[in-house]
Amino acid sequence: MEQYFLWEKGQRRYFQLPESWQVLNNVVMEPKNVGKNVYQMVNESLANPVGTLPLKEIVKSTDKVIIIVDDFARPTPKKEILTCLIDNLEKIGISHNQIDILFGVGTHRPLSETETEKAVGKELLEKIRYTNHNCRSDKLVSIGRLKTGGEIKINPLLIEADFRISIGSIIPHPFGGFGGGGKSILPGVSSYETIREHHLTYAFAKGALIGNTNNNGFYEEICEAARLANLNFIINAVYNSKGEVKEIVSGHFRKAHQFGIDLSSRELSVNIDQDADVTIVSAFPLDEGPQVMKPLGTATMVTKKGGTVILVASVRGGIPETFLQTFDIAYQMAKGDPKRLVSDYIHEGKLIIEHGQLDFNDALKLTLLCLSLVNVIIVSKDVNEDEAGRLGFRHADSLDEAIRMLNGNVFQAKVSIFSAGGLTVPVLKKDFSFLE
Repeated sequence: MEQYFLWEKGQRRYFQLPESWQVLNNVVMEPKNVGKNVYQMVNESLANPVGTLPLKEIVKSTDKVIIIVDDFARPTPKKEILTCLIDNLEKIGISHNQIDILFGVGTHRPLSETETEKAVGKELLEKIRYTNHNCRSDKLVSIGRLKTGGEIKINPLLIEADFRISIGSIIPHPFGGFGGGGKSILPGVSSYETIREHHLTYAFAKGALIGNTNNNGFYEEICEAARLANLNFIINAVYNSKGEVKEIVSGHFRKAHQFGIDLSSRELSVNIDQDADVTIVSAFPLDEGPQVMKPLGTATMVTKKGGTVILVASVRGGIPETFLQTFDIAYQMAKGDPKRLVSDYIHEGKLIIEHGQLDFNDALKLTLLCLSLVNVIIVSKDVNEDEAGRLGFRHADSLDEAIRMLNGNVFQAKVSIFSAGGLTVPVLKKDFSFLE
């Protein structure tokens, strides 16, 4: 009997399927050996950026530099990139007291002391100022407006700086197509009101799909915010299907980002010709709270209506109780029709949970829309049966158990397997909308 595997915590987890099940897609894109360490890749990228001159030719020794770094929800090798970047800035003549590190956490919580030390390194922390962005601060500065009319307000440290650099990851994103690039500005260092209006307007809108940046309002507004913020330079990691950094791209916030998207698309895209009865997907490398729901959207896109998604997830720290409570409230409000609830609130441009975190609301909407199309079994040691039930899922302690649960009712099934769902971009022959 043939063995299959999923990536989980950077390890292969092997499993078998019933002999009567037919595999349509086994998405295992075997990555090539990288061959270089991150420091070396950053160094080469800074010397050969996309869309700009090399860093040493555009930063002056007198410049005050701000470095925006993404938060704990992304796999970016922050410490390695920062170490190389600051070494290069020192060669230009920029001292540590000319540099500020700003964690672009958007509406997420600030990094803890432990997370900060892991992200930057103890040695750098002792030398360089750092700040967690506060999206609700009354000191944020207006730089322009969204197409909808709402103000774009950002952290004042960007206005005070002479040169702005951001560090991030180009990984698939359910609405923006891919992360990285201008997302360091919006949502990274923007105001709560700016992020709220942007997400309510463009998430779930036409074109706002994983892997797509063409005619995508969600993505276009992010790029416009980055332009208005005068984001001078980006350094973004590109990953292979094993979650390893395969390349670092640097340069212009849009041109370099697009170059990285093209690299990522070639590595992570897979053509899907037929929907499956059962899709088995690992959330890897996403392992934080609501982030693990993103691969559920990917799997739902390739599963027949009424089919089943088996979501295998390691959840660092477990599912937050506050996130579970948003589901408790939403199910009470839905009165048996969660899809109608989500559709109404999307069309009205409203949050379902007005005082909850924005990413909680997006994950809630995405999950409820997925559940209107498919059934979900979550396989996780970090989520118990009661918590799974509150999300609207069934629960299994192991993948073998989940398959047995299904095999009793689904003797024959066509199956798709996504070994790293957080790093997979499905390319469909059909048009797809979660609101269909």
